Amino acid sequence: MKKEWQHKIIVLGFILFLCFPTGRMIFTDKQEFLNRENRKSASFPKLDLHGQYNIIISAVKYFNDFIAYYSDNFGFRGELLATYEFCKTALFSINPFPEKVVLGTNGFYFLGNSFSDVIKESKGISCFSESQLGIIENNILTIGEECRQRGITIYIAVAPNKHSVYGQYLPIIKSKHPTKLEQVVTRMSHHQINIIDLKRDFPIYKDKRLFYLHGTHWNSYGSFLGYRTFMDYIVRDFPELKVFSINDFKLDTITSDTNDLTGMLSLKIPEDKVIMEPKYVINARQEKPKLPVPDHYIRKRNSDDYEIRYINNGGPLKALIFRDSFFDAMIPFFRDSFGESVFIWSAFDRSLIEIEKPDLIIYEVIEREIEVFGKIDP
Repeated sequence: MKKEWQHKIIVLGFILFLCFPTGRMIFTDKQEFLNRENRKSASFPKLDLHGQYNIIISAVKYFNDFIAYYSDNFGFRGELLATYEFCKTALFSINPFPEKVVLGTNGFYFLGNSFSDVIKESKGISCFSESQLGIIENNILTIGEECRQRGITIYIAVAPNKHSVYGQYLPIIKSKHPTKLEQVVTRMSHHQINIIDLKRDFPIYKDKRLFYLHGTHWNSYGSFLGYRTFMDYIVRDFPELKVFSINDFKLDTITSDTNDLTGMLSLKIPEDKVIMEPKYVINARQEKPKLPVPDHYIRKRNSDDYEIRYINNGGPLKALIFRDSFFDAMIPFFRDSFGESVFIWSAFDRSLIEIEKPDLIIYEVIEREIEVFGKIDP
């Protein structure tokens, strides 16, 4: 009898243990930003029985959305993930997420193929088809014509993958095929709207490290070179704009052990970071956001990042800038080059053109997201 009760207690304890994660999720039901994955957790799904889908499709969609919600929000997710990462890296010296983070040579960490097949794209293994290139070409020409009719000049640029700059530190040989970026640049070279490759001048600065060893992004020096390349094209049309040189900044370094790639592995490895302090007086002042944040953006990111707005009383022209995280490091340079600059974390959004009425539009896309050119809404 005593053993029977012991067995019941063990079984009950085991059941309660299994219920803890769900219980915690219920009592702390809130959407969080998943720092390791640079996205918001999935929100609780709604069953739509009166929408465009029939009941069966709606039920399947709800079930899939619920699995995604539970996977992102079950209790102790962060603690369990951190424990898993620690055991893999510290105890067994194994990469816990090889599809997300790849360790190269010379201390370089790279984003893995789970993010847009970034390695395959950077090595020319994954390419656009002719039909895909045709759609991209047509979309870019369409938005270029829309801007021209409004008297607005548009500049479209691609920030490089780290893999495209430091690919020699990845144990994968580049194929003989062009990369997706090279395909698009070649395709658009026959038109007035060119695609600006922001790594154009990188080979000149081989003695400088332009990306973080342990992160996905370029450092301040790399982003400044990207800014200069951008402005080389813009001042051809607007020579009155101020373009900063490296001599306008005081360069310094700090040591930090925080970066996105090693953060995914719960590692903290010290690394020197370049700091560029302006020698000039900063006239640009940040203004309060004026635009509503789209629902699709709120579901994925912190709403505070959507719009960043600066007024510079000493500068000419207004620039509307569609950007991603790679533009963060360029904002200090651009905000002081224009009279007004509006930075929108979004792909090209034509609805904002009439609202903002800019003199020029800048559209920057990271290389691993270059497929977005094929998804511009008509």
